[in-house]
Amino acid sequence: MTETVETRATDDLPEVLPYDPFDPAFHSDPYATYNRLRATGGSVIPTGAGVAVLGYQDVHAVLRNPHLGRGEGAGYQDTLIPTPDGLRPAVMFMDPPDHTRIRALVNKAFTPRATERLRQPAEELAARLVAEAAEETAAHGSVDLTSTLFRPLGAGVLNILVGVPEKYLAQCIEYANDAGRGLDPAYTLSADALADRLKARDGYVEIAQELIAERRAQPVDDLMSELVLAEQDGERLNEIELLTTVANIFLAGFSAPQAAMGLAALSLLSHPDQLAWYRAHPEEAAGSVEELMRYDSAVQLINRTALADTEVGGVPVRAGDEVFMLLGAANRDPEAYEDADRLDLTRRGTRNLGFGHGIHYCVAAPIAKLVIEVVLDALVRYDVELVTQNPPTNGALAIRSLAELPVRVRPRTGA
Repeated sequence: MTETVETRATDDLPEVLPYDPFDPAFHSDPYATYNRLRATGGSVIPTGAGVAVLGYQDVHAVLRNPHLGRGEGAGYQDTLIPTPDGLRPAVMFMDPPDHTRIRALVNKAFTPRATERLRQPAEELAARLVAEAAEETAAHGSVDLTSTLFRPLGAGVLNILVGVPEKYLAQCIEYANDAGRGLDPAYTLSADALADRLKARDGYVEIAQELIAERRAQPVDDLMSELVLAEQDGERLNEIELLTTVANIFLAGFSAPQAAMGLAALSLLSHPDQLAWYRAHPEEAAGSVEELMRYDSAVQLINRTALADTEVGGVPVRAGDEVFMLLGAANRDPEAYEDADRLDLTRRGTRNLGFGHGIHYCVAAPIAKLVIEVVLDALVRYDVELVTQNPPTNGALAIRSLAELPVRVRPRTGA
């Protein structure tokens, strides 16, 4: 277990959440904890700070409740980005009406065309990286897919999308490692982990400022230029809004895809029957990815603050209370999914909550799904054997991510 899991800045967090999020057993298998909580406490559990929400329908309702928003509590302060005008929030951490206006402009850049133009270069990069992983296996007996496949593929796709200069790519990947617990509350981090996160945030802001200036002077065919040029009802993003948006894309885009790819690959490789089905039904890849993301959610925990007195699942919530949504638990809710703890790639219907819902539904969800599909399609062309069934995670509370995924990658025999 990493130092960031063992070291905490406060002993109060177990009262905020209904479980000990620093327990190594929890990080190994959070779903056993969720099932125990559901059996003893129900789908909405009061805590010392507000409530924790485990039920699918209750999380769905929270994400649509106008009385539950970002607010300006401790969690909000953790998300602020430094700008020339002081600390400012990114759009994903805003409430209406500012969120509504800026999100409409950002949506104009995240188009289906922007997503689909990533597919071919992403497929080519994934194929090359998996082939290199096979060479590494032949030379050394095994290979870590987190460092050799998931990180460079995630960074490469973001580079194609945004146009990060080559001179910054290695630095951005390093920042992504430092910001691995970027959405965790600051009071859960050690002093070193918090310093690393702030260093990564400030580094991304510096790179974003340079790129924005370049695209203003000379637009090209990439997402960054589309954000600079996006216009609705005569309005465009101002310099501060652009800066916080681009910095947030970096903060999320270099770490979250790595997490989702790793968990999906581990789940698929851990279930030989589902792996065989995936290979036999490549036309069903999109639905398979949806189920893999439900089964082991990269985003485990998000929160809202009560902006006014309200209720969640019949439990009163007062203004200022925190509402912690356990998305991993909601995605395994037996009331929403039959045999919820079973991975079933033929499952269709109820959408997983890993990308949120309502006005804050992740604008980059189609890109994330495409990247997972691309990496799995590249992997299943080989025989991939897990070295361990229980690889270590990074110990984060909000985004569950593998610290490493050691495997053996070999050319397929009898394919």
